[in-house]
Amino acid sequence: MTAFRSSTLSAALATAATLFTACGGGNEDGNTQVVGTSPASAAVAAVAAGGRAASIPIGIENVNDSPLKAANYRTLLRFVPTSTITIDRFYFGFKLRGANCWDANKAGYGAGDGGLLRGSLVQINPTTGLPANVIATETVNGCTRHNEAKAEFNDAVPVLAWVNTPATLQGGTMYGLIVSNAHASPATNFFSFNAPLADTALAGPHARNELSATATGALLSLDPREHVAWSEDNGSTWRYGSANGQYRSYMNDNDTAHPATRLPQYGFRLSNGATLAGQPYYAYLTDCVGCTVAYANARYARTFTELGGFIASGTNVGTLTIKNTSTGAQSSCTPSQGYGFRKCTLPTAVSVAVGQSYTVSSTGSVEIMKMDYSQRLLFPQVGTASGEFRAYQPTPASGTNARDVPSLWAGPLSPYFNN
Repeated sequence: MTAFRSSTLSAALATAATLFTACGGGNEDGNTQVVGTSPASAAVAAVAAGGRAASIPIGIENVNDSPLKAANYRTLLRFVPTSTITIDRFYFGFKLRGANCWDANKAGYGAGDGGLLRGSLVQINPTTGLPANVIATETVNGCTRHNEAKAEFNDAVPVLAWVNTPATLQGGTMYGLIVSNAHASPATNFFSFNAPLADTALAGPHARNELSATATGALLSLDPREHVAWSEDNGSTWRYGSANGQYRSYMNDNDTAHPATRLPQYGFRLSNGATLAGQPYYAYLTDCVGCTVAYANARYARTFTELGGFIASGTNVGTLTIKNTSTGAQSSCTPSQGYGFRKCTLPTAVSVAVGQSYTVSSTGSVEIMKMDYSQRLLFPQVGTASGEFRAYQPTPASGTNARDVPSLWAGPLSPYFNN
């Protein structure tokens, strides 16, 4: 693999734009939707130009690891807190099955004593987007941290672990967590950094070193500047997009027509002991059929003019319906069918006021974002009407939990973010 270059970026952007239009972006006739030019519409357009408010809340299909089995390997999780917070822990995706402490030699996510996990919380240079000064660092044995996490999660196998990195983080500012393996013999003593996957062509700003807070195309309700990057030269250069892991990943595990990009999954423990989810979800290969997601207790008043669903398998999302469960107003539309983000324009717009809730349902199949048992314990407010992420299933689909979220949304703006 080679470092990401500007020519690669240009090609990726062109491909992403083409695929998004092909997958239903804009009106059903393929033309981009234009926001009105009245003063009120102009204010909406300023928000809708991009950023977290325009980030769709879904977009992942699976999860893959990056084994830290060489001393020069580094993974960078770049993140942006939504508000100023004081933390003592940073949580991230972590797995070491195959190490002595979990199914020794039966998998390739870990080996030996689990390696020496080193996590460094760093500032990010806002001009280059690259790591700058170290804020806090912890180094701990991988199996030690795995066992500590199991003990905190009622002996459940953790999908996230943490490093103790006390700091005050400013809202709207880029930071990074650099994860490496400081073990003297990393090839035989290691752990893996885990991350959910998105289609690289649909990952927009997360597949590059994006520096604008108002860039378009963000996923998972993330700030467009958030991403995962990978280095094999001790952090001298970083790789983005499909090259942001120890090996290449693809949608549906082996669909080489759709290379995948690892996306951030993270959270915090605040200095008062409470936990706060930054991006808590990951995904498996299973689809959700005929599913409904509820978006509860809107923070901002919105008028929805479009619906969308995401599918990465060979099935279709079907007809999509939104219902304001506070007023009873509802509307439906059917996007063009096929792979990817399928969007359609509603014949009648549906509005929600602050505090109101709504559902989005599909008659077909969509991907589903998961919250494993250990994640539900770690972030108890996720999937509730007053938490940081207020999406859940009113009636959980077979084999899912109520806090697993079908990949359905209404747009163009999120009712939970205004930046």
